[in-house]
Amino acid sequence: MLDRLIATMTDDELRYIAARDYGCDVDGHLDALRRVLFDQHGDFAEGDTWCPYEVVELCAHSLEPGHEREFALCTLLVIRAVATGFDRATSLEAKFDDHASDYQSLPPDLRDAILAELMAVELEGEPPLSRWDPTP
Repeated sequence: MLDRLIATMTDDELRYIAARDYGCDVDGHLDALRRVLFDQHGDFAEGDTWCPYEVVELCAHSLEPGHEREFALCTLLVIRAVATGFDRATSLEAKFDDHASDYQSLPPDLRDAILAELMAVELEGEPPLSRWDPTP
């Protein structure tokens, strides 16, 4: 799903993500975001910590109406960053606890993609999805 979402992102959606740091360095974040998405296929590399990972994290932290695709893309990118070891500070269990209601409110394809990725990541302790109630 991540690859399909990356391939269908519009320039407006990417610009929205790039502006999440209060509009600071939008062009720099946008260029770096495009590189990560299209050249690195969604994988972050050394040097991507600030630009663009900062705006990706910020976008994955707050679901705004009308920007569900951006939120889902960034959430999937954060999950991948944690799974690959790029992000060693984020707890996916805490992220799930904080955003379960946001995930539940997403369109089914986006919600299911996030939940599938969370289930695929090995977490210490109780998997966060054991507390998931898929009923609205």
